[in-house]
Amino acid sequence: MRTDYENFASELSRSFPKTPERFQQIVSREVRAQMNPVKTKSRKRKRKSYRALLPLAACLILAGSTVAAARLPVFQNWLNGLGINAGTVEESMIHSEDSSGAIIMESIAEPESEAFSGDAQNEPLFRVTDVYYDGATLIFWADPQNDYFDLSDHVYINGIDSRLEYVAETEEGSGIYECKVTVVDPNLQQTDTDVIQVKVSVYTSPDSRLDYSFTVDSDKLGTAVKSTGNVSGMDFGQIVSYDVTVSPSVINLHLDWEVRDDSMMDILPWGEYILEDASGKRLTRDEWMRSTACSIPEYDEAGGYNTFSQDLEIVGFDASSPTMTIIPVRVQWDADGSQIPDSQEVLEDCAVTIELTK
Repeated sequence: MRTDYENFASELSRSFPKTPERFQQIVSREVRAQMNPVKTKSRKRKRKSYRALLPLAACLILAGSTVAAARLPVFQNWLNGLGINAGTVEESMIHSEDSSGAIIMESIAEPESEAFSGDAQNEPLFRVTDVYYDGATLIFWADPQNDYFDLSDHVYINGIDSRLEYVAETEEGSGIYECKVTVVDPNLQQTDTDVIQVKVSVYTSPDSRLDYSFTVDSDKLGTAVKSTGNVSGMDFGQIVSYDVTVSPSVINLHLDWEVRDDSMMDILPWGEYILEDASGKRLTRDEWMRSTACSIPEYDEAGGYNTFSQDLEIVGFDASSPTMTIIPVRVQWDADGSQIPDSQEVLEDCAVTIELTK
């Protein structure tokens, strides 16, 4: 059984090599465009609108949020995915219209192209209307000067390169763009500050761009909580080490596994988990999973166990919970590769608890 699994994993790796980061970013943006009623603009993308596929109920329901109805259309798509954390996130939003001087547009550097005159350089490229920052995620809403608006892949927060996830118009014709940036630097994630400076490169045409920066000064800026540890004592194996970053917008969990029970290798690498918080509330895989990745398992002949690393990107889980319990789920599949209805077996005896505030 172990040999077949290793052969399968090796063949899978050859058939589906790791995609370049730029391609992953493009896919992320396109997925965002297809999963929300928004229209994206980019240097090489056609404008798209997603309306027919999103149920009306999904546009109206925002559990646990205190967002005012008048403001809801701008933020609803992103907040909808945060579940129990939506209210906390909304309270930490920084609105330029409510906080004078909290968001300061600063400077335009020299353009890369001669297409812009001196007068054009002095015009503001965009106005930042709202900002949210919690150490793991920066998201800001921009009101651009002209119709063409796109950002380069690199966004710098306090001089540190961070990853642009997407730029998307919040609602077709609104002229307000939602820009999401993932904070990847551990030191930046945990730096407690009331001021961040954000530098972006803005494409004003397919071949021309300007560097622009803005400063956010507010006591609503947050930090992400970092925790590490290990979990042993399970009959089927152990988590040699884990590394978790917790924020209201997202929880990133890295796990290094040693698994002695071969039957669990049919379950664990695929991330078939139920997640339970300290209050007992549970989320199914479809409810919590933003992304999951797993290394190719390797067998340790001397130790008699399989090893692999796993990364889970989790949304909607209560960020205030001190613990997260991971409960594996065994799923049965038919000959066509489809999940057999009602075949899920929740393996309560194999539950693993992670300390989130250690």
